[in-house]
Amino acid sequence: MNPGQETMDRGSTKKSMIPGTDLMKEKLQSCETLEIRHDRRGCLQECFCCITKSDFRYYNGKKKIAKSKEEFSFACRCCFAPCHAFDMTITDTSDDQDSTNSDNGPEEFLEVNRPFRCCLGTFKCCCNQETTIFSGDDHLGDIRESFWCCVPQFRVYDDNEQEIYVIKPPTCVNGMCINCTGPDDDTSACPYGCCMIPCDVYPTSSDEPVDRIGRMAKIPKKNFRDVFNETNYYKIDFPKEATANQKGLLLGSSMLINALYFENSE
Repeated sequence: MNPGQETMDRGSTKKSMIPGTDLMKEKLQSCETLEIRHDRRGCLQECFCCITKSDFRYYNGKKKIAKSKEEFSFACRCCFAPCHAFDMTITDTSDDQDSTNSDNGPEEFLEVNRPFRCCLGTFKCCCNQETTIFSGDDHLGDIRESFWCCVPQFRVYDDNEQEIYVIKPPTCVNGMCINCTGPDDDTSACPYGCCMIPCDVYPTSSDEPVDRIGRMAKIPKKNFRDVFNETNYYKIDFPKEATANQKGLLLGSSMLINALYFENSE
């Protein structure tokens, strides 16, 4: 993937599909929590300049409902990992065998486009991190890094440019610092330590403090085998009142959060 790539090719070469928003609603409407497993290629393959492909698998409970693949070059990953551009298409794969035997191949229901931008940083006034999310030919919305001083913040917008969510790490000291400690309960900031700080989802900003309504969090590896593999795990706890489109937006937004925080946290 060319680091300078800025837009997604949405021309006639793309496969037509059943309206993406309908398929997305079928897959995401009933989801309360979605687990994402990110399989990266090993460092030895990268050192020998093999083409790097990262596979993503999406699970609703124990049921695999989707998959996607991110392709980029060795140089891109090594030199531009925090800010490299990528396009990713999430496809239906509730039954891999049926999908691969289909005449039209797996059905696509979500597309994520991340252009090349400057690394995440404080006091920036331009070139902020952003990602655009599509479902079929429908533009669902965007997630954009907003201006911040102490705690990184991202704002999620729908297709009408209306701000609907704020995503940021949990805070302390009256919102001035990232909170990386706390007990493992519903109000916990980060039960697994400062290397696995989650990102919380809040309703659109207001003058009054509000409680989080969702969370994107790294899942710690559970056994010795997991520690030495190239699979990373994280999950999305969707807001209870979120629509299918809003869940699609948060799923697409998690691709950016994963690239910035979770992918290289171990």
